[in-house]
Amino acid sequence: MISPSPAQQKPDRGVKPEEKKVKSTPSRRRTGQTPAALFVKAIFRPIFKGIYYLLRAIRNNKLATLILIIVFLGSGALATYVVTRTAPLGIGSDQFHFQVNGKGFNGEHVKNWLYALRDGDVATMSLIGQETAQYIELVSSVANPTSPSSVSIDPRNPTALIGLFSQAKTHLTWKTITVIGVSSAPDTTLDSFVEVDTSSSGPGGNVGGIMIWHFVTAPNGTIIAISLVSFRAPL
Repeated sequence: MISPSPAQQKPDRGVKPEEKKVKSTPSRRRTGQTPAALFVKAIFRPIFKGIYYLLRAIRNNKLATLILIIVFLGSGALATYVVTRTAPLGIGSDQFHFQVNGKGFNGEHVKNWLYALRDGDVATMSLIGQETAQYIELVSSVANPTSPSSVSIDPRNPTALIGLFSQAKTHLTWKTITVIGVSSAPDTTLDSFVEVDTSSSGPGGNVGGIMIWHFVTAPNGTIIAISLVSFRAPL
């Protein structure tokens, strides 16, 4: 026997149902929206946009880009040569082309004299020595260790110098020749210092040496005075 379902009560139309209150939780700001991040974006975004559009332009105009690169590199190389009289990256540069205060001076006589001394070239040293106004000064430890003063040698008679320092007449080997300093004097002369690294063979093995030559030259390159200021073993 089926019992009848209980009668459902009709809702009272005058009573409003209670509204459910939904609590909203505050949303966390993302890292990219912080003031510091927005400030950084404002600075770097135009830069990255510029790089992007530049790369895009290079990709679409390869020939024009290549021409611009060649012009840019060529103008830089030309400016370097005009200012320093040397090619970029030191290509074809001559250390004996002296640069002082943006001006170039001829150091060919200094170079020729040194290489003639190295090779024992009496004729070249004699010719250059004819223009040298003063005697060549040597430190006493080289020419005469027992003498407290320096020794002077006639530049027109280089035989003694060749007997002391030439590769052809001694056991010395000239390894490198390096200009270590150039300066100008108030009387327009130039003081240049050149280091010569040497080595010599002995019973105990090779012995290294460092010669420091001082040259006084006129603005046209003529040698006025030569002196050997130091000849010592490396530290």
